[in-house]
Amino acid sequence: MPIRTNLGGPKRGREQLAEWQRFQNWIDDRSNSAWAFRGLGDTGFPLVPTIGRLDPYSFSREQAVLEAFRRRVSQFIDDSNFGDWDYLALAQHHGLPTRLLDWTTNPLVAAYFAVMASPGAINVEVAGKLTLVVPPQEDVACRIVARRVRNADVIDPTSDSDPFAIAGIRFALPRTISTRIASQNGLFSIHAQPDQPWTPVSAKPADVFDIPGSARGFFQRRLFYLGIDALYIMGGLDGLGQRLAWQARRSIGLGAIK
Repeated sequence: MPIRTNLGGPKRGREQLAEWQRFQNWIDDRSNSAWAFRGLGDTGFPLVPTIGRLDPYSFSREQAVLEAFRRRVSQFIDDSNFGDWDYLALAQHHGLPTRLLDWTTNPLVAAYFAVMASPGAINVEVAGKLTLVVPPQEDVACRIVARRVRNADVIDPTSDSDPFAIAGIRFALPRTISTRIASQNGLFSIHAQPDQPWTPVSAKPADVFDIPGSARGFFQRRLFYLGIDALYIMGGLDGLGQRLAWQARRSIGLGAIK
């Protein structure tokens, strides 16, 4: 497990502020609508859709799970005008493993997902046995990936109505069928081979921003004061509850103005 580094109070605060300012500069260099961003809770995480992380990947299982979701959706919302893309996007936003990866046009939203997400589990020897343990957030750096999206990369769902007929890796702009999609400025990449890690051909080292684990808490607080929190991201009572739970744990934002 990585060793925590105690930077000391004032020194640590200055270094965290420097990281935040470096992030602001990084955003400024990508401040136009051609960019999409994705937050990763660990710099070791590959760009692999959730269905591709189930080993071994099975196309038939992917289809079966999505079809089960489609059959039950009308129990909760009116899906009378839904197409295949709508079901796939809604499934992704509610935790179903799909061939989609979430991206956002808002780098602050990507930063929120990066600093709030758990790192990957690592093997640690406990009582003479190797055990998978998720290390504390502050011990592991997280990452934001930026991707310049060209017009040719974007699918038109009206003409490309079948998500499973898309070759390669493309981007899709979903209809606003969920408040979460709207608040997160969401879009998706869709992967014809969802179990294959994606390294964008145009990716450059400068298009990746790593946040040290020691700065995660600082970034969380800055994003909170900018209005990027669980309530903004999720909406509804679940989002409110998560935001207040985070405030309670951190004792942040509980003064006169709430």
